[in-house]
Amino acid sequence: MTWVQGERRSLAADFRAADPDAPTLCEGWTTRQLCAHLVQREHAMLRNVWDQVTTKTPGEERFMRRLVHDAGTPDGYAALVDRFAAGPSRHSLMGRFDETLNFLEYVVHHEDLRRGSGPVPPRDLPAAELEEIWRRSRPILKRAYRKAPVGVELAPDGGVVVAVRSGPGGVVTVAGSPVELLMHAFGRRGAAEVRVDGSTDDVNSFIRWGTQA
Repeated sequence: MTWVQGERRSLAADFRAADPDAPTLCEGWTTRQLCAHLVQREHAMLRNVWDQVTTKTPGEERFMRRLVHDAGTPDGYAALVDRFAAGPSRHSLMGRFDETLNFLEYVVHHEDLRRGSGPVPPRDLPAAELEEIWRRSRPILKRAYRKAPVGVELAPDGGVVVAVRSGPGGVVTVAGSPVELLMHAFGRRGAAEVRVDGSTDDVNSFIRWGTQA
């Protein structure tokens, strides 16, 4: 089983166990809407792009709303989760590049689902999977912090510190597990369990920027 297949299976199991109307970290989206987003993203890419570009208020997506409506009953929701669990068609773009396009997407949205109602214990992931998450995250990190007001270093647990932004003034170090650093880089800064070290002024400036970015 590949990493993306394992993550999809685990995420689908948590979707099945969750309250479809529970909040997620994706502002405006319930568990049902988050699952609908993943299904639409993999099976109707153009509609997904349209919804992302044209929707001003999360939860009011024109096309995704149809999937959410159809999943409004217990049987409908179960069918939606089953469709997600089946994965994208092998002949589609998402299917051909499943591992590349979906692995980190699933990791982040899995935590969006788990943490929607508040902090939860971290998942007990294999060391090899954490290493893979970190390896795949690396190309994203510089883009995530390119507008930070200070220099930024990331320190994964047990790994090598990586400089991702050489900013004006001082430097802060953001430390945590690869999953937490990924969540922080993807804008889930209030929910990411990280430690930010540096001078008081630099840390405060970085945290203020993070709440506004």
